[in-house]
Amino acid sequence: MRWDALALDVGDDVAVALHDIVAGETVRVRRGEALQEVVARAPIALGHKLALRAIAAGEAVRKYGQPIGAATAPVGIGEHVHVHNLASLRGRARR
Repeated sequence: MRWDALALDVGDDVAVALHDIVAGETVRVRRGEALQEVVARAPIALGHKLALRAIAAGEAVRKYGQPIGAATAPVGIGEHVHVHNLASLRGRARR
């Protein structure tokens, strides 16, 4: 069976889109040996992140089995996770 997005660790909060996803599309997410289905609530470009669970503002977001940042606003299941709602813990611009 094919899948549309991949969670790199079973504990990840987000999955990476393997192709462009349109809003309303049912997305099949590979999570370890399991498949999870999530309805995309927004368009998600190839390589971008899709929320696999509801995430509260200020809560850590996990990808690669590690926290990559904190949500700057509440994020619902199936929403696009990117710079508009995620503050990175990895690279930050110096000001």
